[in-house]
Amino acid sequence: MRERYRKRQGLDPGGTTWNDRKGRLELSRFGFRKSVPLGSASWISGGSKASWFETINRGHDYQRGRWRPARVNTDRTIVILLSTVMLGSTVMLGVINRERLGTHAAAIIARWTRPAFPASGSVSVSPKLDLKSVKSSLTLQGSGNNTVVQLVDAGTGEHRLSVHIRARDRITVPAPVGRYRIRFIHGREWTGAAGLFGKDTIRDEVVGAMVFNPRAGHVLDLRLGPDSNLAVRRLAPTGGQPAKAPIREKRI
Repeated sequence: MRERYRKRQGLDPGGTTWNDRKGRLELSRFGFRKSVPLGSASWISGGSKASWFETINRGHDYQRGRWRPARVNTDRTIVILLSTVMLGSTVMLGVINRERLGTHAAAIIARWTRPAFPASGSVSVSPKLDLKSVKSSLTLQGSGNNTVVQLVDAGTGEHRLSVHIRARDRITVPAPVGRYRIRFIHGREWTGAAGLFGKDTIRDEVVGAMVFNPRAGHVLDLRLGPDSNLAVRRLAPTGGQPAKAPIREKRI
């Protein structure tokens, strides 16, 4: 039937070329001739020119080898710019305020390396203390600051016992029998056993001597609040004699 149709239309039955668009139409009448077997795509190249689909020119290897502009990592660029600005500002401030920055750095290092205040109940005793005399007790209620409580022999003025108590703690420790003066050493920042609280070290002494008997100790409230019956005076920075200024006695 197709051959008879082609004969009636005057078409060549062996050399037709089809246009598969909206309406299928034989285009041999317009001069198009079939030149390759059906199923081949080389006709797109127009003859001897290499096809776009051939791997040698337009395949995946070609696409990988193509030059493309590098992508800019925006986040990384912003971080680098900010770091550069901060570093430059730090260097500039260091040049302008070198002395101030040096002092600040020294303060930070000193804070990191400063020793911790001993645990509450830590005791240091004099080599002259007779341990057989330790038959009494001392109970301490801490104040808002770390404090060292000292027992000093009332007769000789020699140190016998030191007790460390941290702020707001409450402890009870053994104490030697005898007659002692009680001193409170406190301050802001602990620097060690040698320097105590540094230039901010404050020494207070309870007015009058206290007697420690066997089986009968004392309870001292370092907060010196309304319930305290202690009267204290401020000692000179050396810790020996009261300050030359008028003695400040505090009876609560």
